Amino acid sequence: MADPEYTVAISNYNMAGTLEASLTSVLEQVDDRFEVLVVDDGSDDGSEALLERLAESYDRLRLELNAGNDNLGEARNHSFREAKGDYVLSAVDTDDQFTGVITQFVTLYHEIEAGVEDEFLLLAGGLYMAPKSLVVETPYRSLGYGEDRDFYRRLLAKDALISISHVPFRFSIGYDRSVREQFEVGLETIVVQFQSGLHFWPYMRWALKELRNDGGQLESHRALAHLLLAPVAYLRSRSGPRYDAPEAFTDLGVYKQALRDAHMTLEGIEEKYDVTVDRDALGPRGCALFDIDTVDSIID
Repeated sequence: MADPEYTVAISNYNMAGTLEASLTSVLEQVDDRFEVLVVDDGSDDGSEALLERLAESYDRLRLELNAGNDNLGEARNHSFREAKGDYVLSAVDTDDQFTGVITQFVTLYHEIEAGVEDEFLLLAGGLYMAPKSLVVETPYRSLGYGEDRDFYRRLLAKDALISISHVPFRFSIGYDRSVREQFEVGLETIVVQFQSGLHFWPYMRWALKELRNDGGQLESHRALAHLLLAPVAYLRSRSGPRYDAPEAFTDLGVYKQALRDAHMTLEGIEEKYDVTVDRDALGPRGCALFDIDTVDSIID
């Protein structure tokens, strides 16, 4: 059997409760051009047996079990290296279900690719696509929660990230964190921001500015949480790994503005890159997902 053109790269650790529903939502969308590669890092909740059973039913499912990675960033890198496709689709989490989007997203990528000279990653919330060569050359760092933010920062610094507005296609299933767990994840995410090279005082200035902005009660509460947690997170970050951020993005506010600038509607992408996306090729479902007039929210 010929190697696939595309690899959907998925990482799993102890998510047996949602794993089958998540994976089948992907496997039922893809054709012979795809493989679905799952890297499992020694789950002890029955995930491995479930994966092996699914692999008996789906020829396109390939497994890397007991991979030995310490965190999600390392697991994603593992999947990138082992991918057989020339292009990788990732950021797929096994506590999410995906409605029909994958083949439409691939078509969209290639339509945009015709107008972009250099390699790039196309981001649509919980899904991205890029040439394998790009993600292998710009790997994730060995970080905990929030490793995607560091990954996107370094791609932005290379002018290699395009983010597109879309209607929802990813839905979280069955993974509800307690208030304590949410607090710990939020704190650890800020710790990782500092470990990946963000500077403390610009971070505090950004949070204070956000608190003063009239963005509504929810945004005010989030900004206040950042202000309160950032000093604790900064101190905790000093005992972990340390990486350099791109010089332009050591200031969180500057990074967020760059990410907003890279986030566009389909029409905005066409205008910026002087390309025309074939709506017939994209199809009714693809147009419903991506040919929208509003700029939706972006990952922060």
